[in-house]
Amino acid sequence: MKLVVTLKNLKTMKTRLMLLFLMICSLALIGQNQKPTMLQEIKSSPPKFTGIDKTVPILVKEQFPTIEDYLIKNVVYPEEDLKSWVQGTEIVHFDVTPMGAIADIRVMNSVSKRIDDEMIRVLKTTNGMWKPGFNDQNAVTMEKEVAMVFKIGDMPAKYDFNYWARKHYATGSKMLFVNSNPKKAIKHFDNGIVLLPNDKALLVLRGLTRYELGNKEGALKDWTRVKELGGIESKEYLENFNDLKGIAEMRQLLEN
Repeated sequence: MKLVVTLKNLKTMKTRLMLLFLMICSLALIGQNQKPTMLQEIKSSPPKFTGIDKTVPILVKEQFPTIEDYLIKNVVYPEEDLKSWVQGTEIVHFDVTPMGAIADIRVMNSVSKRIDDEMIRVLKTTNGMWKPGFNDQNAVTMEKEVAMVFKIGDMPAKYDFNYWARKHYATGSKMLFVNSNPKKAIKHFDNGIVLLPNDKALLVLRGLTRYELGNKEGALKDWTRVKELGGIESKEYLENFNDLKGIAEMRQLLEN
């Protein structure tokens, strides 16, 4: 998309960019604290990690460590990523079968290929350690999501993930709205989402940028994720993007 910059619309764009930058301060916190929700018409319970091998068919009721505890204890930060200061939030989806096995592991937000492989390796060791999910009295296959933050401990506190994600958001917004360069903008939105994968402001803008670049499938994935996280609360926020391709399709998806 080409933008012809005049003195008049330059002032408008600068105002818009300031609004966008301020909006992320609130949306970043909202996006990271919300979890996907699912409407259920029957009594349902999600799968639970037990840490005990061959949990099924003997279903135990005691208290067990969480899958997050297990990952922290067993996942090893790849040495090459440590040396290269590769950081971010890894999100992985997988299915838990009625027999407590895990299947169809899918990396939804990748920090690096080495971290992907390490997460998958450790998750596979939990095979059989799950109490399955139930619909009424029937054990069924259900999807599970886990997230793990890979962060180098001696980084200065002021340069946390929120700080860098906001920097990427602001730079990406400038590339998209002022410089009319979605190819450069997408790189910054990608880098921000590696750090904060549930940030709705970043997901909305990356989706719109993907749409601008002809990646409609990728755009729909980002907007679907926004909808799972609870949608966008501010209509004023969305009005900033009325001149971008895909805004109508995104609004329809989020409002349905």
